[in-house]
Amino acid sequence: MTSSKGLEAKASAEFKEIALLSGIRKVTIDRSAYDGIIEVDVEDPKALLSFITDFVRSEPFKVRFILRVIPVDRVVDTKVGDIVKAVKELASAIGPGETFRITIEARESPYQDRQLIDAIADAVDRKVNLDSPDKIVLLEIFGEYSGVSVLSPHDIVSIQKLKRAA
Repeated sequence: MTSSKGLEAKASAEFKEIALLSGIRKVTIDRSAYDGIIEVDVEDPKALLSFITDFVRSEPFKVRFILRVIPVDRVVDTKVGDIVKAVKELASAIGPGETFRITIEARESPYQDRQLIDAIADAVDRKVNLDSPDKIVLLEIFGEYSGVSVLSPHDIVSIQKLKRAA
């Protein structure tokens, strides 16, 4: 989850309140070493994402501090081999006729984006579509560890976009 710099505590409390409203009771929230980044572990992330989306659409002004909610499928060491291995394990989520795009959000990355994109693209045997992919291979780099996900575009919940659409 992301928030504005300095508002991590308020975003965390807001997230916990929304999770409780959804019926989820097991929520672990930790502030990361990076401003505006909050690590969250919940028991049913997909159900919570759906609930948050519906909640923001029905009550757009009740969510003030959370900016984005981004699910992470795997956390690995920031090593090309470990990242590629995770992508290969998750790539089955990209169907045979589906397209994908690679998105990298890096904080303190030891690699150039191009190096990672080439390695990841070689691991996924599907067509690339940069404009409107069916799936996104998302790599979130946080120094020595990285989050790897294969998501549908709607799985990345931008609170601002939902508010504008409401």
